[in-house]
Amino acid sequence: MSLKLTYLILLCSCFCFAQENKISGKVQDNHDSPIAYANIILVNKADDSKILGTITNDTGYFVIKNIETGTYNLEISFVGYSSYSTELVIDKVLFLNSVVLKEISPEELEVIEVIIEDVDK
Repeated sequence: MSLKLTYLILLCSCFCFAQENKISGKVQDNHDSPIAYANIILVNKADDSKILGTITNDTGYFVIKNIETGTYNLEISFVGYSSYSTELVIDKVLFLNSVVLKEISPEELEVIEVIIEDVDK
């Protein structure tokens, strides 16, 4: 009986240590369409260092695994959309509801003009 109890305790402790901190979620636009290949960056709140990053898949979903417990800023961006940033305390598995990025109007975009001159003339 004692041997079975010991095995049971060891088995339960293995499951406790096997849990990992991770963040997952979905990124979409204000028309409920998924945004594929959006940039996801996890920044350490203490020193502003970039810790981990990924991109969304074709359906707008992302997962960041193996995150140490702590406080982070989650930054999400995609060209043509306003950026999203939020502070998160990571100490378990988190699933973010849909994060909505708003489209930037053409009037808000800055225009850059590139002029190439022929140096051989």
